[in-house]
Amino acid sequence: MKSESFLKGTAILVAAAVVTKAFGALFTIPLARLIGAEGVGLLHMASPVFVMALVLCTSGLPVAASKLVAERVARRDHRGARQVLQVCLGFVIPIALALSGALYASAGFLAATVVKDPRAYFAMRWLSPALLISPIAGALRGYFQGYRTMIPTAASQVAEQVVRVVAGLAFAYALVPRGVQWAAAGAAAGSWAGAAAGLCVLAAFYFTACGEQARSSPARGAFELAKSHARVQRSGPGATLCQLLSLAGPATLGALVLPLLEAINAVVVPARLQQAGHAVAEATRLYGHLEVMALGLVALPGVVTVAVATSLVPQVAAADACGEVQRSRRLARQALRSAFVIGLPAAAGLAVLPTQLCSLLFKDPAGGTPLSAMAFSSLFFCLQQTTAGVLNGYGRVLVPARNGLIGAAVAGGVNYVLTAMPEFGIRGAALGTGLAFVVAGTLNTAAVARASGDGWRLLAVGWRALAGCIVMVPVVTCVYQSCLAYSYDNSLSTVAAVVAGAIVYAVVLTVLGEFAYREVAAVPLVGRDLADALRRAGLLRK
Repeated sequence: MKSESFLKGTAILVAAAVVTKAFGALFTIPLARLIGAEGVGLLHMASPVFVMALVLCTSGLPVAASKLVAERVARRDHRGARQVLQVCLGFVIPIALALSGALYASAGFLAATVVKDPRAYFAMRWLSPALLISPIAGALRGYFQGYRTMIPTAASQVAEQVVRVVAGLAFAYALVPRGVQWAAAGAAAGSWAGAAAGLCVLAAFYFTACGEQARSSPARGAFELAKSHARVQRSGPGATLCQLLSLAGPATLGALVLPLLEAINAVVVPARLQQAGHAVAEATRLYGHLEVMALGLVALPGVVTVAVATSLVPQVAAADACGEVQRSRRLARQALRSAFVIGLPAAAGLAVLPTQLCSLLFKDPAGGTPLSAMAFSSLFFCLQQTTAGVLNGYGRVLVPARNGLIGAAVAGGVNYVLTAMPEFGIRGAALGTGLAFVVAGTLNTAAVARASGDGWRLLAVGWRALAGCIVMVPVVTCVYQSCLAYSYDNSLSTVAAVVAGAIVYAVVLTVLGEFAYREVAAVPLVGRDLADALRRAGLLRK
């Protein structure tokens, strides 16, 4: 399999994430119209148990497999890389079978006693097959990522989402006459149909790669490969399993941090808002502003930074395994630079137009109250994700998990104290939630500074992004106010301000030499032509 560069791999994953997000939005709107709020509610009642089980058996596995495969491939131990996949599958398939069977068998009990609506039983049962399929797909994705090729992961994610949307809507439509609970179950069935489609795509890539390898291995190549295998000190399956578990366990814990933070908020925030004097319905509404609107927008740059983190793990692991210190330091700098370039303008834009953005996107300007209080944390959310990718590549998977838990604990304490104070209210909960990302992102950055040996010099990579934001913010404000004065239309003025800010920010970064030729060329479709034009203008970093 041909490895991709860090930039190309990231661009592929970002493009796939954009497509899957778009299809996810296409699923939500027609589904709500088809099965109504009651049906959507039943589906969401069934989802938390499923999602938690899915996170437990899939989140850490691709990270662990990606790191171990990358290390073996860097040493030209392709047989050892296949052993990682075999051990991974041998471990995860029995667990997936057990979890899938357990959810299927206990659906009635969970629906009646946990979510308190027996009708959720149907959706839970129809979600259970996905628990068998998704962990196998996760192992294969980790294997391909370890070879530093992101196309199989991206293609399988797109196929999974497309089939999930089409099948879920089709099943729901077919089952609407049988009742809302069956319609919700039909929508849930789209999950295992999509998971099966994604797995088929990954299997096709795997068997194609195996066939090409067999066809391209003449006698001399096989002899040289055998000699390289003889030089490799290969671990046995038991040792490989121990390595997998030692990496996958903390990585899974790290993946549970954001759901844990949301669970803490769900328990603490509404209750403390009521302590501050809000009625139950008002407290619920304010909590929705925090979780759906403010946190959703703060985490939006994660579409890019998750792709960066995923691509970083095998790149850093391979460089570390080969003792390429300068390359691993360069990747660490790239991680922080990506976080600054994406996170700083996001934080600045959310801070300047919080009410306007919530009015545009959610038709509810009140969401701007908690958003304005936690907009600053968007940068640290990006830092937390990209630095976690570097640390996972170094094999320090426990560090981002520990730092995330510390951040969640800080958020819980701050939320408990400030939310009950009438002068803070929902803004206090937003501040506490934002501090969780600040704490985790700062601690992760310090850990990367130590691991790479670059120290806090790493932070120097963000000066151009800061300069771009300093120029961008007054432009955004001026464009918004000018458009509003002429059009009296918040939506039009907000869109114009965001577009103008993005253009100005990109121009400032380009003039300051932020981008290199290969970075611009990695942009899908127009990258090569744009890079050539910018190089002729002398605006690209060497």
